[in-house]
Amino acid sequence: MSATFFLTLFLAASAQDDVRTQVEAYLGTIDTPIAADRWRALGPAAAPILEATARDGGAMPSRRARAVEALSFVGAPGAADLMIELARREGEPPIVRASALRGAGNLLPAARLVAAARPIMEGAADLHVRAAAAEVLARRAPREACSPVRAQVAREPSDRALAFSRALAACAATPER
Repeated sequence: MSATFFLTLFLAASAQDDVRTQVEAYLGTIDTPIAADRWRALGPAAAPILEATARDGGAMPSRRARAVEALSFVGAPGAADLMIELARREGEPPIVRASALRGAGNLLPAARLVAAARPIMEGAADLHVRAAAAEVLARRAPREACSPVRAQVAREPSDRALAFSRALAACAATPER
């Protein structure tokens, strides 16, 4: 094999290491949000690293949630399916599920988002997951979802309705069907 071949392999491995280092640095931030364009700049090489972190049940929930969000910016084949899978799992930490719902909102067309997120809004055990689903639906698919969002809020105990304030605000400009 030629020296050029080995140099190409070395450079590819080095570039992957650079991406991994940058992903780890971004995921390790505590108080500094990383903008979507900075995640996108890492390119598709970041996707497998982010997906592995998102799936890692042993990782801190906040780290997993950041990885899920970043994966929704980077995009990858199967990223939307992973978002739905994580959002549906009752055993996942609420922060991971809420991040997966927001990620699904970034990746899915409105009809598929409604089909995936409405059952979560209506049936999730955790109030904050239900509210996150409602907010994503209200922002991304208001015509299809605001009527069901309003109905869900009406089913919630009155002391929990405040959790849905963002969803209701997003629906405020959408006429009821």
